[in-house]
This record gives sequence, structure tokens and C-alpha cells, in this order.
Amino acid sequence: MNKKAIVIDGNSLMYRSFYATYKQLEYYKKNNIQPVNALKLMTLIILKLITEKYDYALIAFDHGKKTFRNDKYEEYKAGRKPMPDDLVGQIPLIKEMLITLGFNVMSLEGIEADDLIGSFCKKMNSLNVHVSVFSSDKDLLQLVNELTTVNLFQTGVKDLKIYNLANFKDNFYQLEPKQIPEFKAIAGDSSDNLKGVKGIGIKTAINLLIKYGCIENIYRNMHEISQSIATKFNQYRKQCFMCKELATLQKNIFDNTDEKIFLKKSVSFDDFMKLIQKYHFKGFEKYLSKEILIY
Repeated sequence: MNKKAIVIDGNSLMYRSFYATYKQLEYYKKNNIQPVNALKLMTLIILKLITEKYDYALIAFDHGKKTFRNDKYEEYKAGRKPMPDDLVGQIPLIKEMLITLGFNVMSLEGIEADDLIGSFCKKMNSLNVHVSVFSSDKDLLQLVNELTTVNLFQTGVKDLKIYNLANFKDNFYQLEPKQIPEFKAIAGDSSDNLKGVKGIGIKTAINLLIKYGCIENIYRNMHEISQSIATKFNQYRKQCFMCKELATLQKNIFDNTDEKIFLKKSVSFDDFMKLIQKYHFKGFEKYLSKEILIY
């Protein structure tokens, strides 16, 4: 039987938990209490996600705003608002809770959480371990394969859309997971401030990738493409290849790392109970038994 791993995009879930409970901040501020709205909801969601026993468990966070991608492209993710102070103050509390629940928590300077997740998946797959990824970031869809499933949060944090190798094409424009960076290289990605090939829309990008597979093949077959489209590709060639590079996840970070560091730890039940009581959390009753928290 294959072993199983879970990896969660900490930043993604943290932000979603924070904004899903944003109205609660008024209560905390009115009563001069440190906000723990993101901590509470994020903890509840993770407890609900753990429906089976995992052998390996990782929650990855961004280390800071500047990454190696900013060195290549200064405008990468430009325009994104800074993290709210009310959320910044909750990060140490969130990480403490996650460690208490047996997760390995990781961030590396200059590296995005996505690259940690990509490298974790590669490491686990090399050991024939099935991986379940949880995030709201479509960049991670490029990780889908026979051993990796990506679960994307949809509305708020309630719904999940599951992407696996069997349903991927039907759920993503008839493209393959490995074509995600190719797609962004052409169509761009406003969330990361990737411009792509200006003037080429999603439909054209899809049709070209279905026919040619990758941007390298598109450029090799410019003579088959209409002059207007070819002109745009030639004009934005450098930008196109740069966008592909930026959209491609790093997967080699843990190549020489012992997989044992990712083994899921046992839940520190007493410490978990202390944190629940410390923050006066309600709604955790069904999780407050050692039997349920053994996963």
C-alpha cells in the first residue's frame, strides 16, 4: 500500500481564513484583544481536512516578499497589497498551533511556498508516496500527476475542487498539467503581474498549445501561424520565455534532503487543549479527544 502525504499552502489558507472572518476584527479591537480570527478558522479547516492517516505532512509558508523571481523580474507580483498587520501578528500563533497538530512547518529565505510544495511533491513521488495538495493557487496545478492530487479552495474556504490526472483536461481547457507554465507564458497572469504575449487571449493560447504543445514548438512553427499572431509572438518573445520561467515551479530544493524530516509528528494533545483554552475557542468539541486527533 502506498504511503500518503499532505501538503498545505500556508499563506493561501491563512489569507482565506483571515478574510473569511474579517468582520470579527471589530470585536477584537473593541475589546483590546489580539485578533485570532485567522488562527481559529485555519485550525478548524485543517482539522476537517485530516480525514485519513498521513505518513508525511508539510505546511509551507512564504518567507518574505522578495524571492529569486524578483531578481529576474522586478515587477513580479507588483501591486499586491502588503499583509495586514492584524494578520502578521497571528502568524507565530498559527505556526505554533500547526506544530502542535503534528505538521512540519517550513519557510526558506528567497523561496516561495509554491516552490517548497513543488519540491516536496517531487520528493514524495520519488518514494512512490501519494500526495494531496491543498491551496487556492492555480500555479500548483502543474504538479498534478498519477501520484499527486491538487485540491483548490473555491468560495472562501468551504468548497474544494479536486484536480487529478483523470479529470485534469476536462477541468482545464483540455491542457495537461505540464502546460500550465506554457499557458501563463502566453496568456499571462495578472495575479503575479506576468504580462505574457500582449494581444493574445486565452482562447488563442489554448488552441496553440493543444496544437503545438509548448511555446518552443510554437516559435518553431511560426510559418504555420497567421501573420498577425506571429507578429505578436515575435514582438514579445523575450517576455514570453521569461513568463514561462517565472511560472515554472522549482522542484529540486529537497533532492538531497532526508525524507524523514517530513514525517508527520504525533499530535501534542495536551498542548492542543491548552491553546484551545487559551484563546477561548468554541466549536472544537468534536475534535477534543485523543482518539479523533490520532491521524
